[in-house]
Amino acid sequence: MASLILIADDDDQILDTVGFLLEESGYRTCVANNKQAMFAEIETKNPDLIFLDVELGADNGFEIALDIRKTSNTPIIMLTGKSSETDRVVGLELGADDYITKPFSTAELLARIKAVLRRSRIAATQNEAAPKDIARFDNWQCDTKRRTLTTPEGTTVKLSSGEFSLLLALLKSDGRAMSREHLLDVTGKDDSFDRSIDIQIMRLRRKLSDVQTDEQFIQSVRSVGYIFTPKVTWS
Repeated sequence: MASLILIADDDDQILDTVGFLLEESGYRTCVANNKQAMFAEIETKNPDLIFLDVELGADNGFEIALDIRKTSNTPIIMLTGKSSETDRVVGLELGADDYITKPFSTAELLARIKAVLRRSRIAATQNEAAPKDIARFDNWQCDTKRRTLTTPEGTTVKLSSGEFSLLLALLKSDGRAMSREHLLDVTGKDDSFDRSIDIQIMRLRRKLSDVQTDEQFIQSVRSVGYIFTPKVTWS
């Protein structure tokens, strides 16, 4: 079945134009012009991807993305009229999987949607291919089947689809240093924004931080990339 994309924007022209382009390209769509309607669509229709305007009426799209990440790993592409790198980094920091600015071309829109959906499918495939379902490290637990990460205290940590795909690659690295290029490849990331992996690593580090020991599980390796330092066991 074709992927279902939720378009959340308070501009009727954007809803009509993007909806038409996506349906012409073989996707299914649903729309929302405010935060309440968007969450109702998420709950009832479980979309495969959310196309979210940074300014959704009176609501802040960045805050909405953060709210989505509290309960869902559904991929998010942020839409904005601003082109500053700061806004882009903020969107990625808060859990968005990609970012597109107005005006955008049909080719760029479709390419970014295709790339994000592909990364989501790769993450799901990696979960299925994992030899065991549960990875444990330093009293943390990652259930690859349920797509959950649990702290030593038993608290569930919410991860975006991109963050989970990156974490799974690190967990399966068997203590080997992994280059940025390899991480781009295994996570299906083909974005020209070359800081994207570094930003996702930064977000993972924060979510994996051990406040008591100030230990950093993901270490930088100069001129190489990153290495996941804890011993990982699977069951």
